Amino acid sequence: MRRYLYICIAVFIVITFAFIGLKAAQKDWISAWTASLQTPSDDGISSEGFKNQTLRFIVKPHIDGKKMRIRLSNIFGSNSLTINQVNVAIMKNGAENIPSSGKQLTFKGDGKVTIPKGGRVFSDPINFEVDTEETLSISVYVKDSTGPASWHPHSLQTSYIASGNHAATSDASNFDKGKEAWFWLDGIDVKPTSSIDGAVAVVGDSIANGNHSTLDKNRRWPDYLSKRFNKKKSQAHLSVLNAGISANQLLKTEKGEHVLARLDHDVFNQSGIESIILHAGINDIRYHPEYPAENLIKRMKKVIDVTHKKGLKIYGATLTPFKDSGKYTAEGERTRQKINHWIRSSGEFDGVIDFDKALSDPEAPEQFLPEYDEGDHFHPNDKGYKKMAKIIDLSMFK
Repeated sequence: MRRYLYICIAVFIVITFAFIGLKAAQKDWISAWTASLQTPSDDGISSEGFKNQTLRFIVKPHIDGKKMRIRLSNIFGSNSLTINQVNVAIMKNGAENIPSSGKQLTFKGDGKVTIPKGGRVFSDPINFEVDTEETLSISVYVKDSTGPASWHPHSLQTSYIASGNHAATSDASNFDKGKEAWFWLDGIDVKPTSSIDGAVAVVGDSIANGNHSTLDKNRRWPDYLSKRFNKKKSQAHLSVLNAGISANQLLKTEKGEHVLARLDHDVFNQSGIESIILHAGINDIRYHPEYPAENLIKRMKKVIDVTHKKGLKIYGATLTPFKDSGKYTAEGERTRQKINHWIRSSGEFDGVIDFDKALSDPEAPEQFLPEYDEGDHFHPNDKGYKKMAKIIDLSMFK
């Protein structure tokens, strides 16, 4: 009997350490940055695509790393996509990179990669010091016509475009300011240089995306939240992934896929993902004031259920004021109040973040406090975004 007990204990120890090893392996790579891609527009640059051009994307990673890899996506392309060269470097200023900081990326040993329609690929890992105090420059050269391009518009970051192949050049002389958008690039992973608990994805709309924050300054509220998580004395150390899409909705696919439809590729497939902050629903109210609160709550419950089944935590953020904005209605305001009451009191979420209380005017809670209002009475300004990040209780993420 005693021998049997010893065997059981030994098996338990082996299984436990195997599980710990598996969790460690799963966190070997952690996503340091992401962008949620959308279908190409009916016209314009994303519809036309690119040919014999280099696109230089500027991105700010949210955690440090000693190795890195990038992820390219053709998720909404109409044909296979061939990318002929990709280089990574440290940005110096605008389209100019720090000389000698660049490295070429490969894909299964090849500098060229073809991504099938609907596909995504990781580059091969490279030794590259990723530092949150520095900004990365990712240069992508395409030789042949790409056709319509999967993209993230309203990036709040200028991308640069040059004719011909200039992926490896550090100077900016061949590049023109292109578009406030990223194309094909939807992820950067790192092997962290310090202990990181994983990643939290911010799922939402233009407020999560950071619309109307200062261009090229990384002043979205997820950027400010990242700085808090990176402090040595932070109660949790997480990479913050911005999965916001301007005008996105909970119930309907109009600007980007609706939240539930995009969770797999925008959130659940992220390296090291541990949790979600859900801040969505205000656009459903604005564009469809006839929707009853119960419909949006039902969809939020579905998002919570799917997230929990993946073994992740999910935190609910209250919907911010929108009185005096272009699509305000009294009916919509009543719906917003009902939803916020449910978020605060239902106990369905693993934690609650009260953005409404943080940004609303105490004397007129249906509207923004003027010091946080960007001017359209719907989006926060830089100060408002900073306030949003400041009021989040980091102990929830321990």
